[in-house]
Amino acid sequence: MQLIANCPPIVTVPLGVADARKNTRIKGITLCPPAFSVPVDELKSAITKNTRAILINTPHNPTGKMFTREELSTIASLCIETDVLVFTDEVYDKLAFETDHISMACLPGKRTLSLLLLPTILCSGRLRLLSEPQAAVALRAPESYYVKLKRDYMAKKEILVEVLKAVGFKVFPSSGTYFVVVDHTPFGLENDIAFCEYLIKEVGVVAIPTSVFYLNPEDGKNLVRFTFCKDEETLKAAVERMKEKLKRK
Repeated sequence: MQLIANCPPIVTVPLGVADARKNTRIKGITLCPPAFSVPVDELKSAITKNTRAILINTPHNPTGKMFTREELSTIASLCIETDVLVFTDEVYDKLAFETDHISMACLPGKRTLSLLLLPTILCSGRLRLLSEPQAAVALRAPESYYVKLKRDYMAKKEILVEVLKAVGFKVFPSSGTYFVVVDHTPFGLENDIAFCEYLIKEVGVVAIPTSVFYLNPEDGKNLVRFTFCKDEETLKAAVERMKEKLKRK
């Protein structure tokens, strides 16, 4: 059995095949900067008679990419043609900035089964898993709550992106989530882990090495992930530290 996941993914084995994990092969389809577009030809060639499912995450962690309607329609058509299931992780659906989130389940002519998992909320910059009563309250939140949340995040994103560009990072577009991915290579460190260690020790700011998200860590060695889901005071302190201490080599 084979699963195909957009990569960088957080790969999970879907419900129902967990016991077959040892007989399951996961094939990663790598999304590459700058646009992290779906390589359709590579995806087509990866599907074989042994493929059972495709896993995608949109809006995407860690890149912030949102799959386009064309990309989702192409994936859906391939799944219908080859009798393959598709599992989508859309946990960041309310954090879509430049365009509306498109769910695979909403595409016309598709048979879907939607499963609702307990959502998470952001409390003082930390994600917390909700209990069932808390989840019920969160799911009843008015649309105005999400409009304000998105507006606040867009303002914080603008602050962070402006500084990241000013200090010398190559910043890639983020259309959703609260993550921004950058190319750290202008600062002369050998890989993403070395850069993140340097950033913590010498600058006092934390970023995430993206190689941990890849099936092949080499694919992510030039990229790191920043987040802007922080209170304004924390975000501004990080900005000032990077302005003062982060120097290109």
